[in-house]
Amino acid sequence: MKQRIWQIAIPVLACVITVMGLSCRRSDMRTARVQVPGMSGATAVRIVTNAALDVVVGRYDGIQNACDVDLDRKLVFYHESRQLLSRPYQQAIEAKIAEVGLGARVVQAQLNPPAPTPTIDGLVQEWPNRHTAVIHVPDMSSVLHANIIVDAIAYARLGRDDPRVTVNPATGEIVASYQSLRLSQRNIEEAITAVGFSANGVPAKLGHEDALPHGWYPVLL
Repeated sequence: MKQRIWQIAIPVLACVITVMGLSCRRSDMRTARVQVPGMSGATAVRIVTNAALDVVVGRYDGIQNACDVDLDRKLVFYHESRQLLSRPYQQAIEAKIAEVGLGARVVQAQLNPPAPTPTIDGLVQEWPNRHTAVIHVPDMSSVLHANIIVDAIAYARLGRDDPRVTVNPATGEIVASYQSLRLSQRNIEEAITAVGFSANGVPAKLGHEDALPHGWYPVLL
């Protein structure tokens, strides 16, 4: 019983310290240093930076989002909020994809909630405000391209580079700060290898298979 009381008292003490000006939040920040030997040229730097931004920041930027890819039709179905209806935002997405060497055009955007999910309490609509932008990328022909494009969209969502990710092209090194409770250095390395570059000796690969569209109502082109 005494041990249990002490375990409860620790977070209370931590919050008392907060009142005195220190942080109550558990510190879990780590820094990853990743060597990327093949990173040369502005396009390569942008591709690698986007990959790190997506895994370090883009997954946890507070904006619900998801992506489906159809390689056969060369389409990316990007799901997000109502801001997808904004033409300037669509243009930002197109511009960021162009920066990584692939032309893209948003051909349709509209409200597109997923099918309700069955639960013990009945059908539940988990994302009633989901909008979908249908992005046509004529030159998308591989999983590698798809991963690069998804990372570029994350950059557009953030709207900026982030100080948690810095790149030194001269040394071929990328430095990323990340929360260890959410991911590990290995996740950052794998994100970079998935866009065609070796990272800390981990060989480049094409990454995970693309998810074919599922759970969405087709948007007429």
